[in-house]
Amino acid sequence: MIEVITDDKHRVAEWAKPKIEEGMHWSNFQAFGFERDGDLVGAVIFTEYTGNDIHVSVVTTNPCWWHRRYIRTLYEYVFDQCGCIRISALVKEDNAKSIKLLRGLGFQEEGRLRRYFNPQDGLVFGQLRSECKWLER
Repeated sequence: MIEVITDDKHRVAEWAKPKIEEGMHWSNFQAFGFERDGDLVGAVIFTEYTGNDIHVSVVTTNPCWWHRRYIRTLYEYVFDQCGCIRISALVKEDNAKSIKLLRGLGFQEEGRLRRYFNPQDGLVFGQLRSECKWLER
């Protein structure tokens, strides 16, 4: 059984931090954790909230928590609770798993930040609320 952790963002962030892309830092953030049998197996970290946009990072050691209901809950947080019109993600150009996940969720590649993860480029992905297939219309 998966338990969603919404009230201990610092513990979730400490677990996720060593697993996140190098160069990714945050000070003002929200974090959702996903536990199985008392152990964290996934985290979603939201940063860089501007009112219109929020950045997301996903970390997992076991995809057992990646269910439609949790994905929908995360999008509801972004679009309904935060009131954003878009969500963004930044990944290393060679992070094939993250790129596949983002595209599967409906994100579109929007740009390239040359040498952002020196020496690798960073790829910027984004999704508008109007493109989100996970929310009821």
